[in-house]
Amino acid sequence: MDTRQLRAFLTVVETGGISSAAELLGYAQSSVSDQLRTLERDLGVPVLNRTSIGTVPTEAGQRLLPYARRLLDLDNELRRSVTGQRPLLRIGALQSLADEWLPEVLTAFDHGAAGPETADVTVTVSSRTRLMEELNEGRLDAVFTLDSGPKYDGPSAVVGYDRVVLVTAPTHPLAGVHPLTLADVKQSEFLVTEIGCIYRQCFDEFGRDVGPSLKIAMITGSLNALRRLAVNGRGAALLPRFSVASELSSGDLVMLDLKEGPVRLTVEARWREGLGPAEAPLRSLVELTQKFSPASWAMT
Repeated sequence: MDTRQLRAFLTVVETGGISSAAELLGYAQSSVSDQLRTLERDLGVPVLNRTSIGTVPTEAGQRLLPYARRLLDLDNELRRSVTGQRPLLRIGALQSLADEWLPEVLTAFDHGAAGPETADVTVTVSSRTRLMEELNEGRLDAVFTLDSGPKYDGPSAVVGYDRVVLVTAPTHPLAGVHPLTLADVKQSEFLVTEIGCIYRQCFDEFGRDVGPSLKIAMITGSLNALRRLAVNGRGAALLPRFSVASELSSGDLVMLDLKEGPVRLTVEARWREGLGPAEAPLRSLVELTQKFSPASWAMT
């Protein structure tokens, strides 16, 4: 057994097929098949089941998965250490955090703002559910997310706080209403993200407070699209303040003075135990994010 066989196995599991894995790895399909056969012969059990809809791990393959990931992580750690490279830190983040806040933090981190403990950082942007799956499976080392959702039993730290704000274009009818009441809001159309997104949950919770008659003008899977639609006057939107800081500063959006409804959000870092050389850089990064939290960044 060697790392090429384990990498071929993991790539097949993640892509769902040998041909897709071969293309991603840059190997011939026959070479990947040979590596898998060698792996199964060495272990004495089949680890993959070829079906008409794809290739999936067998029960033995499911048991192999965490060990394969750990061995490949150790191989990468070994090679980086021996060759004098910085540790690798695999970060995941929600789109809003990755777009509006994390790039500045990571740039400062790379330039030594967190101290001498540094690392090479990769960033994966996805939904909270997917990020937590990849963290629990060992494909990510740490994630930056918002506090809603299932409890996490591993190490974590509060990075900072922000609040959900109700925003519209300055030409929107609600922008001229003072004082604004929930009765006024019920007459407006809302722009919302897809079900499962944290910002859709904020809207649903807000709707429960206001009543069941909130009108939805458009649903989009893209936070950037939702923000642009709001700028163009297509409706009102509930978003974290840091995600619309530049639009509020430029006047493209206005924050409505609604006393009831929107609530505080907690931005949280969650990470895996046993990160080896990447542990110290991660803790330095988390401390840096606490000094440069989304809410403080939005106010600059």
